[in-house]
Amino acid sequence: MPDLNQDDVCILVSPSSRNDYAIANKLASQGTTTVIVNGFAKDRKSISEKATMAYFQKPLTYNSAVVGYLLRLYPGKWATVDVISKEVLATFTDDEILVPGTNTPDLRESGRLIQKSVDERAIRARRG
Repeated sequence: MPDLNQDDVCILVSPSSRNDYAIANKLASQGTTTVIVNGFAKDRKSISEKATMAYFQKPLTYNSAVVGYLLRLYPGKWATVDVISKEVLATFTDDEILVPGTNTPDLRESGRLIQKSVDERAIRARRG
């Protein structure tokens, strides 16, 4: 692990092991600004819940097609976006979307919103 201090910034790109996340936690707890790019923490032991997910893009599918995205561009809120209409269907704060005690967003509400949007568009199209 590099010798870093509070004046340094450490950028970890695509961490893939528990050890990578342990290094990130250690650096952050020592006061080093630590940025994780393309990280997706799956459990409570990966990243402290005090960390902030700054950038996030998750495709949302319905009937095997990508029809939306869950996006995050810090400091903005999380947003569920319909790919076809380009409409923001909803926005969420960290408290509203993150699984408690983690940095992992709960995708269920975004998935429901995308499904509803696709279904309503299909109904309108059938009605002409």
